[in-house]
Amino acid sequence: MYGPLNLTRRMIMKRIIFLLLASSAMTINAQLIGEQTNSNPDRFSIPVKNWDLQIVADQNYYPTYLADPLGIRFGVSSQTMHYSDFEHSDKVNENGTYLGKLVINPGVRFSLFKFSPESNPNLGVEIDLGATIPTFMRAGNHDVIGLDGIYYFAIAGKPTEWLALRFSKHHICTHVGDEFPDQIQSPTDFDFLILQLPVRDDFILSAAAKPLYFLGNKDLNILQVYGDFGFFMPGKDFMGGRQNKPHRDAYLNLQGGMEIEYHLPNRYMGGVFTALNVSAYQLNAYSPNISAMVGYIFPQQWNKKRLRIGLNYYNGRSWSNQFYNRKEKFVAFFVEADI
Repeated sequence: MYGPLNLTRRMIMKRIIFLLLASSAMTINAQLIGEQTNSNPDRFSIPVKNWDLQIVADQNYYPTYLADPLGIRFGVSSQTMHYSDFEHSDKVNENGTYLGKLVINPGVRFSLFKFSPESNPNLGVEIDLGATIPTFMRAGNHDVIGLDGIYYFAIAGKPTEWLALRFSKHHICTHVGDEFPDQIQSPTDFDFLILQLPVRDDFILSAAAKPLYFLGNKDLNILQVYGDFGFFMPGKDFMGGRQNKPHRDAYLNLQGGMEIEYHLPNRYMGGVFTALNVSAYQLNAYSPNISAMVGYIFPQQWNKKRLRIGLNYYNGRSWSNQFYNRKEKFVAFFVEADI
């Protein structure tokens, strides 16, 4: 009575052993091919003359700014408010009971098409896409204060190991939630203080550089500086003929920053980072918005997408673009990942 069962077990074991052997053979073969072609066996690319084409690559040439409040990332920020021009029925500025905000930021960015020379896959050009939908909620009851949509597509490139460039089309649309300032009585896409729908359709020129690259020591190449120049052309937008609606004659926005990211000598101990971002918008009379971060990077490969935790200090215009004409100041604990 046990014969068929034992036979079945032996057949299962043979199949498992066969699959293990086949898997090992494929792994060894891939390693040999990788060694012969001097390439990464996990990196699939299509040869185009002396170039390689990757479709939906897992890394971008242009970096994600660590301290940029509108950057494309996946994360959660728990904000303790110290000042706010809009109080949502709470006494923020009179030592009241306001608990702060919780911002959930689901985002993704990826390289749709990436062209790189065979001789150096770290250089090349790409089509860069990104989207995120930050949701702003009042801490305690999680009423939605606002909801943004931030989208962009770009042509980006890395002509050298120390410099990255990008030209992007950047769109932001924003809406209020179910928690409003006292003077707003009904759901609406408008902030009645300015009577215009906050929509921004910007073109942005960006550059990011690593000046310590010239020291010739990879372990010391930990500093990155960057800058953005943003502008829009009312009535000239090629996405449906839209134009920016808040302050139609305020065309420009500027952003710059620096960040230091140091990975500890023991690869299993992760790393630390600090970052500073400063932005200014013509529609806010170029009033500076300051965002500073410090935190820990979980162990991972060098210069890959990061999972990090830390503290964020912010003082400037509201993160929620629906209230871009309001000021706020807070300290936040955050968990973020580049996706």
